[in-house]
Amino acid sequence: METQFDEQEWLGTLKEDREQTTDYYLTSFDWRGVAVPEDYNGPRYYPPDASWRFNARLDRQAPGTGAHVQLLTSVGDLRDFNVAGDFVFTVDGQEHRLTAYSALPAHPGHDELFVPFQDATSGGETYGAGRYLDVPQQEEDGKDSNYILDFNTAYNPSCAYSPRWNCPYPPPQNKLKIAIEAGEKVPYKH
Repeated sequence: METQFDEQEWLGTLKEDREQTTDYYLTSFDWRGVAVPEDYNGPRYYPPDASWRFNARLDRQAPGTGAHVQLLTSVGDLRDFNVAGDFVFTVDGQEHRLTAYSALPAHPGHDELFVPFQDATSGGETYGAGRYLDVPQQEEDGKDSNYILDFNTAYNPSCAYSPRWNCPYPPPQNKLKIAIEAGEKVPYKH
C-alpha cells in the first residue's frame, strides 16, 4: 500500500506511460497483417482521474486461490494461470471483487498479477472483450495484502488492435456491473 499519494507525480508517470504506449503502437506494434486505420494516431484514453484509484485487499482465502486454471483466449486456445486470490475493493459503498492471476509458466522479471475484467463500458466506450490491469505483486506474508488498483492504467489486449493476436478473455466472475470510466478506450472508431 502506498504511504503517500503525490497526484502530480502520479499524473507525470501516467502521462509518460501513455506516451510510451502511443509510440509503441505507432512504431513497433505487429498488426499481423491487419491494415492500420488511416486516421489512427495511437490509443484513446479517458482523462486521468484519481478517483478511479482504489485501495484493495488481495484476499488469499477466496475460493479457488492457488488453483491452476485455464482461461479461454480470443483464438479458442486455453492459457494457463494460477489463481492468486481476489482483489476486494469498494466503489460508492459497494464491495467488488476481481480475481487476480499469476501467469504460467512464470516469466522472470514479470512479477505482476494479471487482472482481466469487463465492466459496464465494455462493448461501448471500451473494448467489448474486456481490458486488463497489471498489478505489481507484493511479498507474501501469509496474510491478505493491501494494494492499489488504478483503473487509469487499464489497457486493451493486443487483439483489440488485431484479431490475429491470442488474448485471454476475462472469466465470468470478473464482469463488473459498474462503469469503469478510466483507462484505455476502444482503439479507434469503426
